[in-house]
Amino acid sequence: MTSTAAIHIGSYAPAADTAPVGSSVTVIQAPTKESLPNCLSSMKSEALSSISIHLQYDELLTHYDSLALASLVPYLIPNGSISVHVVMSAADGAASTNSMDWGIIMTSFVLAGLKTQSEQRQKDGGRVFTAQKAAAPPAASSAPMRLNLGAKKSKVTLNLNDDDYDDDDQIDEDDLLLNSGNSGMLAPPPTIDMEARAKAAEDDCGGRKACDDCTCGRAEREADEEKKTADPLPKSSACGNCAKGDAFRCAGCPYLGKPAFKEGEEHLVLKLDDDV
Repeated sequence: MTSTAAIHIGSYAPAADTAPVGSSVTVIQAPTKESLPNCLSSMKSEALSSISIHLQYDELLTHYDSLALASLVPYLIPNGSISVHVVMSAADGAASTNSMDWGIIMTSFVLAGLKTQSEQRQKDGGRVFTAQKAAAPPAASSAPMRLNLGAKKSKVTLNLNDDDYDDDDQIDEDDLLLNSGNSGMLAPPPTIDMEARAKAAEDDCGGRKACDDCTCGRAEREADEEKKTADPLPKSSACGNCAKGDAFRCAGCPYLGKPAFKEGEEHLVLKLDDDV
């Protein structure tokens, strides 16, 4: 025999006994909205297979509590069901049901952790909403763990006393990073011998330009470079036919291989790159 509870909210009164055959129904009155959460407090936890809530349509907004449904769920067995019956009267009229926000009941199912199953419309215009409690989670299984340690048993001792902890064998991170030896992770930068570098470059001046009293020869080298840059080729050779082209130039002409030019245009630079 299954055990069920029928909660009558507000002024609801059943027209006749509609309890299922072979079931034990406990009828509980919840006359006010505040009495709904604790109306099953006298019953044992997880003792009911189903709970049915009945109320009049015109008392849905004033007597039904969306948060109260969560306090009724613990009295259901796993997979137990809850149904909310909203009954219409002749005075309510079927047209008024179109303006009712039925989401208040659906919201109560969600807040209670129930799974909505169905919504049925009655002939008189009322509604029946049904939801189900989740099944019980599977029991956790356990099995003994066997350790094959061989014929010789070993004993392991764990010391959890912080007072006996000795950190002398621990590595100091600062010493590890700042160690100047080969194992140091942050070794100091190598020393640069500026004097040896200057001698290798044959430059004792050390600046961008040669010193005014330069004695290393840098001033002379820079002067020669500037002279070559300013006048890379002599203006003419001994033959005097430099401007006429290779057919007229002598063997030692510095303009061999260059095109003919007009006198005075020896240093004219032709841009022969492709424009495309």
